[in-house]
Amino acid sequence: MKKLQLFLSIALVAFFYSKVNAQDNLQKTLSDLSSDAASAYVAPIVSGFGANLNSGWVHRIVPAKIYSLDIEFTLVGMGTFFNNSNKSFSTAGSFRFNTEQAMNMTSNISDPNARNAIVNQIISEDMQVGISGPTIVGSKGQNVAISFPGKTYTYNSQQYPIPAQNIELSGVNGLLDNLSILPLAAAQFSIGTFYGTAAEIRFLPSIQLNSDLGTISYFGFGIQHNPGMWLDEPLPVDVSVGVYTQTMKVGNIFKSTATSFGIYAGKTFGTNLLGVSPYAGFSFETSTITVNYTRTISTQAGPEDVNVSFDLKGENNIRFSLGASFTLLFLNLNVDYSVAKYNSVSAGLGFAF
Repeated sequence: MKKLQLFLSIALVAFFYSKVNAQDNLQKTLSDLSSDAASAYVAPIVSGFGANLNSGWVHRIVPAKIYSLDIEFTLVGMGTFFNNSNKSFSTAGSFRFNTEQAMNMTSNISDPNARNAIVNQIISEDMQVGISGPTIVGSKGQNVAISFPGKTYTYNSQQYPIPAQNIELSGVNGLLDNLSILPLAAAQFSIGTFYGTAAEIRFLPSIQLNSDLGTISYFGFGIQHNPGMWLDEPLPVDVSVGVYTQTMKVGNIFKSTATSFGIYAGKTFGTNLLGVSPYAGFSFETSTITVNYTRTISTQAGPEDVNVSFDLKGENNIRFSLGASFTLLFLNLNVDYSVAKYNSVSAGLGFAF
């Protein structure tokens, strides 16, 4: 068990550390964004985490037995795919410029007193602007830009028009640099059977990613039930229903919750010692991520830290899964693919007794 946990930890640390380093981290990137900008920026990874959490739970149908001792331990890997439409965004929302940005915006004002007064006006208000650029999984070579529509300010009864302009946010780029697939891994344990029912848990031990992101941890549980248990005649295929819920934390920035309810069907060819079991599933799912970060804004009294918190829902609602499980003695290997708003793949390698 400890060796498997260590393997998971090393794999995830290697991936995230290669993508996010001390100079270019998620907290620093989000600290330059308002909640409207940040919600569009992180939207793809919200759905990606949610799709991963709801993937790979069922790869064999629980038997329709009153009682039997069925134990399985599986190492599960999940991955959610991103396409080009997930790698950029364009939206409108509220944004507050900082002092440096306001100084650049007012470079056309030659009177220093007027310029300083107007800068103070700019940094004291939230403006409705256009926001566009790469999402968190977009290009690292592009920056998020704020489209300022232009506005006229008054100082000492004189008007000073500030022209429309685009302001790039230096360093706010595609943090994960054109990421094509978001990976996740977990250990899964299943025990049954009692009146056609098995209980399952899935977990990832709390591990340190790096000093900036903090730790990642994950726990989920669910129940799978075979309604054939209550039928006088066996069905031509094995059928079950399952409900699952899970929670994942990434440092102090992300907290993700996900739930799914599905109907699954499968058929075993061969024996428990050597066989193949194709299976399919249709499920309803939800996922939500709470995003928390600190943003430093400019005020006339100086910099001020503001806590930003908002919830985002994943876009996956319905998924269809198709896969197969292969058994050799006590060893079980399964692979499946899920079609949804965000497509995903999962694979598992484990031991069943």
